[in-house]
Amino acid sequence: MKRLIAILLALPLLAGIPLTRAEKTNFMETSTYRDVMEFLWSLAEKYPQLKITYLATSTEGRKIPLAMVSSDGIASPEEARASGKEVVYIEANIHAGEVEGKEASLMMIRDLLLGKYPELLKNQVIIFCPIFNPDGNEKFGKNRRDNGPPLAGVRYNGQGLDLNRDFIKQETPEVRGLVKALVRWDPVLFVDMHTTDGSYHRHVVTWQPQMAPWTDPVLFRYSWGKMKTQLEKYMKEEGFHLIPYGNFVDRKAHEKGWAFQAVGARYGTNYVGLRNRFAILDENYSRADFKKRVMGAYAFLKSILRFTSRYGKEMRRIEREADLRAMNYAGKDFGIKFEPQKITEFDLLSYKFRIRKIPKDQLKKYPSWMGGFLVEKTDKLTTYHLTLYATIKPISSVKLPAAYIILPSAKHLVKILKRNGIVVEKILNPLEISAERFAIEEIKSSPLPFQGHHLKKITGHYETVRVKIPPNSYLVPLNQPLSRLAAVMLEPLSPDGFLTWGLLDATLVHEWSNRPWMIPIYRLHEIPHIKTIVLKE
Repeated sequence: MKRLIAILLALPLLAGIPLTRAEKTNFMETSTYRDVMEFLWSLAEKYPQLKITYLATSTEGRKIPLAMVSSDGIASPEEARASGKEVVYIEANIHAGEVEGKEASLMMIRDLLLGKYPELLKNQVIIFCPIFNPDGNEKFGKNRRDNGPPLAGVRYNGQGLDLNRDFIKQETPEVRGLVKALVRWDPVLFVDMHTTDGSYHRHVVTWQPQMAPWTDPVLFRYSWGKMKTQLEKYMKEEGFHLIPYGNFVDRKAHEKGWAFQAVGARYGTNYVGLRNRFAILDENYSRADFKKRVMGAYAFLKSILRFTSRYGKEMRRIEREADLRAMNYAGKDFGIKFEPQKITEFDLLSYKFRIRKIPKDQLKKYPSWMGGFLVEKTDKLTTYHLTLYATIKPISSVKLPAAYIILPSAKHLVKILKRNGIVVEKILNPLEISAERFAIEEIKSSPLPFQGHHLKKITGHYETVRVKIPPNSYLVPLNQPLSRLAAVMLEPLSPDGFLTWGLLDATLVHEWSNRPWMIPIYRLHEIPHIKTIVLKE
């Protein structure tokens, strides 16, 4: 039997079809960076439908490949726009120990080029970034607690940072390169592939769409409506039961619900949602064996591409309408504190559980959030009918201004805004104007750094003042398509903005004192007639 399996696995190779390292090793190993590059270039040499370029160069000097697959060999955003085809962007290995997305995307690239799914290339250009975190990928070891492969990379990049927490501060070459690619290619859908941790269940693939609470509500409803329905249908045809990503609300009372809390703008899929574009987070179940995870990820990619091939034009129309709505974002409520809200209901295939109290002499071995008890699954199967909750319902809000003014002392923020395609104007002449500023009453910093920063929490109040604005200050109007993203970055009370990330620390405390000082950002509720120039890219 073992010999037969070996022969069957070798048949594609004998026929000249390249195999991934996972396939060659019967899913006992995952691809190295060299494996990925050799696999891609072996295909590019044979198939003109595949074009390869590079997203960025990592901290440790590795080039990050972009593999562009289309029926007519499209190699640039200009060619894609001229073709009339929508672009789909698929990314894997942002956390480089979570490797099935890398293998599934390589397999999908190959199978598309072999003509296995010609209908998927009829209406779209598909961009794959199969190894977004190459530095983390190469740090092979026993780094994961998932069900294989035995050796894999690490979560962090060459700087020791989590790339999926960098989409606001943008301090990594990988994320800066990705943002540039998103601005240039403007994909109709962004897909980010991961592996789960957390609650026990019996599903191989889980997912979420863009979930930042400031996202356009029409995109949100479409994702949880038509997109969810069709993806579940397609995955059922592939033999998988697709469910929302999350964890049990209560570890002792599992019937209370399912929760998802990663709604911040720092996460890639949520960041893309703030660009008024659709996004999908793919989370493959860590306790499923590696082969099942790869095949589940592959089936999900196929299902996603079926959806975009059929509905891509409709998705683009919805996104363009969201762009127009975003241009009227001024004066709207901007949430700053949130509570869980019901999103949907679903059936979770899982197990009966037993609760075991941790002995007092062993408590120090476990994190405090466990509450002194362990939850252990039994072999008895059960189904929970659950409500999915996410922290997206605002319980505290502020009214957005018509524009922000950034003083020259915070010029470094302008560079980040411009990188994202946000319109920024330079103010040419000095002016005196009534503006709103945030008066800080208290500043609290996290005791330990998170992703290289002591995160800030501030309290205070808005006040209207007469202020002199020097020349070479900057105006960021909110009558633009990326107003949602601009507001999240610039609003002083934004839970994921520049101030929270410590990018304004130099000006928050008055020199030679411990008293809060000022934020070099003002809010205008009306844009005056002033002389400005729009900064170029």
